[in-house]
Amino acid sequence: MLFLCSCASLPKPLQDTPALRDISLNMVKNDPDKYLNVSLLWGGKITNCINYEEETVFEVLYLPLEKDGYPMEKDASEGRFLAKSKNFLDCAVYTKGRYLTVIGKFKGFKEGKIDKMSYNFPILECEATYLWKKRIPYYPNWRPYLWFWYGHPHFLFEYGPW
Repeated sequence: MLFLCSCASLPKPLQDTPALRDISLNMVKNDPDKYLNVSLLWGGKITNCINYEEETVFEVLYLPLEKDGYPMEKDASEGRFLAKSKNFLDCAVYTKGRYLTVIGKFKGFKEGKIDKMSYNFPILECEATYLWKKRIPYYPNWRPYLWFWYGHPHFLFEYGPW
């Protein structure tokens, strides 16, 4: 008998860069000196993207990651962080609402604003980034409903095979 088993791995661009995987945003906020200049694997939903002459800066809503690095859809978040990339990454592609996973060194905090509220953003200097393709929902138990060939399914219960 043959058993096939696989484990989820990170996308290729993220595999070659070592990083701490299980360090959350709250852990860094609570002890920032411990994680200064440490490579972290974080991800989330892009809330803003700005291209500068020398870098691209993403504001990202932090979300915990699945085993394959994909950000988990949650109704709550630990906050936001800034991801700075030295590469030009076009904001027309990296649009608001897309999911992004990054590996970057934690470089401290930067004072900013979320709408009109002051916020202290943790900063990651990106070493690797991965923009996730839009996922299409999959419903494994969905089957076409063919009642129009055999009559409405309630007829089966009204008249039954008995």
